[in-house]
Amino acid sequence: MVLREYQEEAVEKAYHAKKGTVKAATGTGKTIVAIAWLEKIGKQSLVIVPTQALIYQAWTPKLENYGFSDVGQYYAFAKTFGPVTVTTFSSAISHPELFDSVDAVVVDEIHHLGASQALNRLLPKLKEKEYVLGLSSVPEREDKSHELFLKEFPIVFDLSLGSALKSGYVSPIEPISIPAAMTEKERAEYEMLTAKIQRAFRFCGPNMARWMRCFDPKTRKFVGREGVWAIAKRKTLLSGIESKKESVFKIVEAHSDKPIILFAESVRAIESIKEYLRDRDVTCETFHAGTEPQERFRILQEWGTKFQVLLSCRALEEGLDISEVEIGILITNGKSKRQYIQRIGRIVRPLEGKHAKFYIVYCPGTVEETYSKTIAKLIQTA
Repeated sequence: MVLREYQEEAVEKAYHAKKGTVKAATGTGKTIVAIAWLEKIGKQSLVIVPTQALIYQAWTPKLENYGFSDVGQYYAFAKTFGPVTVTTFSSAISHPELFDSVDAVVVDEIHHLGASQALNRLLPKLKEKEYVLGLSSVPEREDKSHELFLKEFPIVFDLSLGSALKSGYVSPIEPISIPAAMTEKERAEYEMLTAKIQRAFRFCGPNMARWMRCFDPKTRKFVGREGVWAIAKRKTLLSGIESKKESVFKIVEAHSDKPIILFAESVRAIESIKEYLRDRDVTCETFHAGTEPQERFRILQEWGTKFQVLLSCRALEEGLDISEVEIGILITNGKSKRQYIQRIGRIVRPLEGKHAKFYIVYCPGTVEETYSKTIAKLIQTA
């Protein structure tokens, strides 16, 4: 197996640490690092991944390509075991016996280990193992639960998106911000919802975990609940701004000869954009958590040949290798740094001669303006 210099360094550091986390930007080959680590250790191993699709579309073929035979798969539709067995977080939680016969464990997208069930059920099992390798572009979580698993599996190698871009480990990328104005009606609704959110922050404080119990005796209203509702409604509103659809169409027209991936926060948003594009004779498909496994496989196989634009709601943010795609569109309305890095990572996977473009479609004068600047800064200061 031929590794890049930084991948060799990551493997060596992880091997000598025995238990640690490799933090590296999406597109830099964390899976290859893990496979080389497994090969170097030569132990009976378990690989834990977030989704079923990553088992049969990413990890199994890559393990086989690099010489691992009889790769096991353990999830809802398969129950086989091998020298390396790939399973999901949910299956590992439900079947702790999967850990009994292995000495080494790879935890792909280790930030998922911070979820309460995973912390309670998987972390104790992992602590028992001799070798554990965590992988993530951003293992840190907003709820700070990463402090628990990173204490056990500290970061042993760190390659930021910025360093990867500067060093040429991933394809160069150009961020392009596209403002999309609101109508008067959309602006009025946005201001109303923002006022409710601001009131909740003033009255209930910054700890949103307390908002559902936050009651104002003067108005006899659960101010925090109104704030939570307003946040959800504002996200929906920003996802569905009419002028964003027109902006997306113009971008697609400008790159009519290339496959394009579009990210948005809700299934409703991508379905609405799909309808808008199809009405204008653009071939497109949606891909989200509710897409059936067989349908997912078909969609990924046909993308770029039978249709041009793939509209995704989170389901494509982790793990899948789509190196040929160089045009990305983000309908901004979220603030997660991890999501930004993962989405950028979908289109910067290295390919000879590739120069990616990442369009950020946002509403000026809203919270999205800050988000768009954050994304551009992630790339430009990279």
